[in-house]
Amino acid sequence: MNPKLNTAAQITGAVAGTIPAMAAAPEAFGIGATTKLGKYAVPAITGGLMNGADSAVRSGGDLNKAGLGAGVGFATGLAAPFLAPLAGRGVKAIADKIQLNSIARALGLDKSATKVLADAVRQDAVEPGALSQLGENGMLMDLGPNLRHTAGAVAATPGEGKAIVRNAISARDADANWRIRSSINETLGEAPTPSRIIDRANRNQQHLQPEYREALREAAPVDATPIARYLDAEAQTLRGDAQKGIQRVRSMLDYVPTPQEIEQARATGQPVPGGLVTDAETLLNTRHAIDDLLQTAQGTNHVNALTTARQAVDDELAASVPGIKEVDAKYAELARQKEAVQRGQTVLSSGREAPRPDELADEVRQGALPQGLQVGPSAVPLRLREGARAEIERIVGTKANDRVALQQIIKGEGDWNRARLSSLFGADKAKAIIDLLDRERLFNDTSNIVTRNSETAARIAARDAIDGGRSSGFGVREGFIAGGARGATRAAATRSVERVIDALSNGGNEKAISDMARSLTGGPQQSAVLDALMRAGQGSRLQQSQIDRVARALLLGGGNAASRP
Repeated sequence: MNPKLNTAAQITGAVAGTIPAMAAAPEAFGIGATTKLGKYAVPAITGGLMNGADSAVRSGGDLNKAGLGAGVGFATGLAAPFLAPLAGRGVKAIADKIQLNSIARALGLDKSATKVLADAVRQDAVEPGALSQLGENGMLMDLGPNLRHTAGAVAATPGEGKAIVRNAISARDADANWRIRSSINETLGEAPTPSRIIDRANRNQQHLQPEYREALREAAPVDATPIARYLDAEAQTLRGDAQKGIQRVRSMLDYVPTPQEIEQARATGQPVPGGLVTDAETLLNTRHAIDDLLQTAQGTNHVNALTTARQAVDDELAASVPGIKEVDAKYAELARQKEAVQRGQTVLSSGREAPRPDELADEVRQGALPQGLQVGPSAVPLRLREGARAEIERIVGTKANDRVALQQIIKGEGDWNRARLSSLFGADKAKAIIDLLDRERLFNDTSNIVTRNSETAARIAARDAIDGGRSSGFGVREGFIAGGARGATRAAATRSVERVIDALSNGGNEKAISDMARSLTGGPQQSAVLDALMRAGQGSRLQQSQIDRVARALLLGGGNAASRP
């Protein structure tokens, strides 16, 4: 036989026999051991025993050869814990580098640039599908702080890459206002103008006057005596504004003679007509006057007194004027709609006037129910939505250029505004609006970080050009001393940018940096680029622990085969 082939075959056989033993009893080979004895002494003893026994069997019991085999096995077993991990790391590093080179060629990027991007993706723990969640305006640089710092470094490196990154940021920022408005309009519809809704409701209330006149034609004379008796009793016990209000209402029930009636009574010597009103239209106007008083009433007693008086007048009208309550229902529905528009404009505020989420949900449910003799569901929920939509439009109109403030106002600090929006517009639309604002705030953060870091790095480069790079720099410690925790964070970010710039300067040419800038700022293949970078960041599928075991088997099995007679 060929001596080399024979030796290789024996080593292969010995390794193939050793690996199953490792799988069956890894502790006997120091695999997974936590103590020094288990890690170094046990594999040496195991190697000596295995090799000595194998040599003894193959030599027919020759003690010298058995001892030699045991010595070789002990030596290889002792070396295995030191050499196997080194071999594992080396082979793993080579496999990772081969994969990185392959991915870099596929992406058309320099190897150093690819490694920078892959490391940033890995450090940011980017998950598959993260880019799709940012919509069509999302960029690779939005996915984490390390990617933003990388983009900031590119933006600080003179050349085409700098222009690509800064132009992409500027273009996206310029479209932010339009993007927010169009997305909200697409989700919630065009925003109404509250004053126009209220004006339309006022006109519709005025259009009900002919229906009131028609109902009054069939009205019977009203009996205001029970009402007057009740008001006189209340005026005796109430005090303050409540008493004054009741007295004013009571005076409205007194019949007021016309000048002609007064003149005729004087001419005939008859008493001037008086007493209480009997005309239904006059009593209806009394009810309107009470409504006006309620608009300006202050204090619980005052309001309660006027409300009770109004109810008494209303009951008499319902009994004397057939059909008036149907007209009242239409009038009241329009009044409720006006109030709902005003209420809707407060639901997203953070003050005490804003409803809690459960309160708003109840208002929406109750608002849809018809009141009185109204036929069909109420439009109150619709007006609540219109009021809220108008308020969102107002906020966007005044804060669209400040995406952080816009998100804080509409989304709020907690989850109440999400719940309120869900009650008004549905969970899907609420989620779409919140996600839109979160994305725009993220884009704003990216813009600030990338441009701020690039300017900081540019100043550092200018300083180094002046002093020849001799300055000690402004590290995290100095940053903390100067600006506390925020200063330390800024200093750490600056150091990250500097390291990225050094990596690009040392390993990449201008074209590679420009290609990397394009990868960071978008393009039709963004998702494919991200997937490739994630694979590069994870490294090859080859596991170092597997290589470690093979290396141990080679050392032990190889020593075994080498010492055979």
